[in-house]
Amino acid sequence: MTPAGGAASLSGGSRWALSFADLCLLLLGFLLLLQAHRGDPAALNAGLRAAFGSPVPRSYETAAAPLFEPGEAVMLPAARAHYAAIGREAAGHAGLVHVQSLGTDAGGLRLDSWELAAARTAAIARAIGSGGVDPRRIDLSIDGTGPAAAVRGQHVRVTVAAGG
Repeated sequence: MTPAGGAASLSGGSRWALSFADLCLLLLGFLLLLQAHRGDPAALNAGLRAAFGSPVPRSYETAAAPLFEPGEAVMLPAARAHYAAIGREAAGHAGLVHVQSLGTDAGGLRLDSWELAAARTAAIARAIGSGGVDPRRIDLSIDGTGPAAAVRGQHVRVTVAAGG
């Protein structure tokens, strides 16, 4: 017969099972909460970072077409100055600078939509690098280049991760 004491009556070899079960249930609840969240992933990321005391990365997102000559990957002077300023700000941090292309614009005479998205993303990365960021700290990605992505047009998101 076991006394009515719950966990206190468990033998020394099986007490870990109760703690492990608690940990598993907490982890399951956390993952369900993440899965149920339908809002902005960047806001969720920022909230989780803030909860654990990590610095929140800065993120800048804009449509790509107004930054470039029509149908080209030649950056306009004002846009180049803007991204060079982001590069100067990021040069003082140790974190990565992530340049992400989302979607595509219609291709021009020289470049199709994929080549245009890639060339514009590289041009923005070069402008950030001209602000003093080491090119090894600039990370590029091109997402969503399929037919459905052309509906919204190309957008570029630059995230500056705060480093130590």
